[in-house]
Amino acid sequence: MLHNKIACFLALVFAHIAFAAAGPTTKILTIHKEERFCILLPPTSGTDVADVADSLKKSVSYCTSPTAQVRHAKELPSGFLKTANYFEPADLSYSQVTGTFDPAAFSLTTSDEGGMASPKLPSGASCLGFRYFIQFVEPNEGVYCIRCCHKKSDCPTNKAHKGCLAVIPGFYY
Repeated sequence: MLHNKIACFLALVFAHIAFAAAGPTTKILTIHKEERFCILLPPTSGTDVADVADSLKKSVSYCTSPTAQVRHAKELPSGFLKTANYFEPADLSYSQVTGTFDPAAFSLTTSDEGGMASPKLPSGASCLGFRYFIQFVEPNEGVYCIRCCHKKSDCPTNKAHKGCLAVIPGFYY
């Protein structure tokens, strides 16, 4: 009996090690300031963001710089971000980053109208320290926005069709 328990325990340990070594994809957003944050993008460059059926479901974390909180995240390509503007209200109810990017730096087509990510899509996505989030990446406009919220009302996912500039007010340019 003890032998079976030890064998079971060792099998679990080795399975965990194999999973960690394989480098699971990460779907975590973070916002620390305008120079340190993570965003969700397609797993490979050259994939349209608007292809909801494929791209958003498979999106992964890309960060401005390596961060211990988001293991296995990829680093944003050089020249991708053009501007980044951080905002947090006095009541700390949410944090956001808004800005512009160069679609060519990730081989995105400028006719791609982009898409929205939230805790429902992609499955398993989250924003560290917050319960809700909303993110848009719009290659046709060259804008992106991320807002991580404590209250659902601060992250209005029911306005997905309106895009960054209407849903997440802020400085972009």
